[in-house]
This record gives sequence, structure tokens and C-alpha cells, in this order.
Amino acid sequence: MKVLYACSALLFFTFIVSSSAHTQGTVTVDTLTFDKILRSFDIVLAKFDDKYPYGENQDQFKKFAENAANTKNLLIAEIPIVDYGDKENEQLANEYKVTKADFPAYKLFLKGKSKPIDFTGEKTEDGLKRFLSQHTNLWFGLPGTLEALDKIAREFFDASSASDETQTKSLIEKAREQVKGFVDKKEQKSGDSYLKIMEAVAKQGVEFLKREGRRVQNLLKGKITNEKKEELQHRANILLSFKSLKETVSDAVDAAKEKVADAAEKIKEL
Repeated sequence: MKVLYACSALLFFTFIVSSSAHTQGTVTVDTLTFDKILRSFDIVLAKFDDKYPYGENQDQFKKFAENAANTKNLLIAEIPIVDYGDKENEQLANEYKVTKADFPAYKLFLKGKSKPIDFTGEKTEDGLKRFLSQHTNLWFGLPGTLEALDKIAREFFDASSASDETQTKSLIEKAREQVKGFVDKKEQKSGDSYLKIMEAVAKQGVEFLKREGRRVQNLLKGKITNEKKEELQHRANILLSFKSLKETVSDAVDAAKEKVADAAEKIKEL
């Protein structure tokens, strides 16, 4: 019985090592090679994790890595952290303040930025895609989004931010023509969402995007049917298309200011 148990344990360990030591679509880096990677690529998504990860989070990461492997300008890096023996990559974990409790921890490194952006969303394939769509100009085809309209949405956001009414009207008409050409019902539904958002922005200004984003996120936190949840998530994904990198940075600054203000209020209460 002991022999059988030992063999089973060995087989299980062998399976974990062989299947999880490296994820297709990624590059495994260490303390000596990580800086070279950062210097060579514009966008690096780094995953800090156990050397042999497994489970649902890893399954989701595998799906993401395989689908995003050919995305231009993006490199997905795995940094295995070992807290025994030679303590592989412990220096990187300490440098970026990653603990075992955080695994898997994702950090986004953008060329020209001194600090990485911490991932705080759902550790799923779509969660990672949303995160990258929010902070970069990469396109992943999030559920509910359409590549042709995403490109128009980016241009529309810039034109709206510049108060260029002629250009915004032109882009709305361009989007409307695109939607007319859709045959698939799902594409038509998504296209209508893009148009409604663009029309609302034309009337209310780009601030509508923030208000609508907050409204959708609040609704997603409530008790809703799966059908409604999918509909709202698609709308949230489409709203991300109406972002630029400048706007993302602005949001990050605003969020940081809010955190500082909240901390100051708590200190006053003490």
C-alpha cells in the first residue's frame, strides 16, 4: 500500500512538473534576465507565481497566454518564485513586494514608466484582457467588442476630448454605416451599444464614460440574472474601447488622490 501511495505521489508530482513548469506563449525569466526583457519590449505582463502552479487560476492563465501569444508588442513573462533551497527569484519578489499570498500576482511593465501597474481584477482570461485593454492600446477581442468599432471608438474619444464636433459627428456616421453592414445579431446588438454610447458622449461629454462605467460596475455587483450579467459585462468591455492611454493615466492619478484623501480622513478619525 505504501509503495502504491508513493508511486501515485510520484506520478502526480511528475505530471505537475511536466505540465506546469512552463506555459506555452510565455517566456520564463529570472533575476538575471528580467531587466533585459524590460529593455527589449514595450509591454511586458509579468506573472509572479509558484514554480509549479496549478488549479483554476493557472488554467485561466494558460488560455490567456495561448490566445495572446501573437499579440504584437506584448511579452508575457513568468517569474517562478521559490522560498526554499536557492530561493529562486526571491530578490525579484522582494523588489516588487510580492508575497506568496499574492500568487499569482500580475504586474504590467510599460516602456518609459518607472513603476509597474498592479493587476487587481479577476484572475481570469477575460480579466487579464480587460486589464491590458484598459492600460494599453492592445486589442484582444473582449466579449461583446468589435475590432472595427473599437478603432472608431478610440478616434471618437480623442475627437470628443478635443471638442471637435465635426469629427465626432463624422465618426458616429462612420460607426452607423459599419453597424448597418452587420448580419450577425450579436454583432448588431454590440454595434447598437457602441452607437448609443457615442451619442450619449456627443450630448453629455466624455464625463459620461466615467459615470456610465461606475453605473455598470455597481449593477454588476448586485443580484442579477446571468443573462443580464453578460449584457452588462459586454457593455463594460465596450466602454473600455472609449479610452486612451492619457485618460487611463488620468484615472490612475485620480484614484491615487482618492486613496490619499480616504487615508487622511481615517487618520483624522483616529
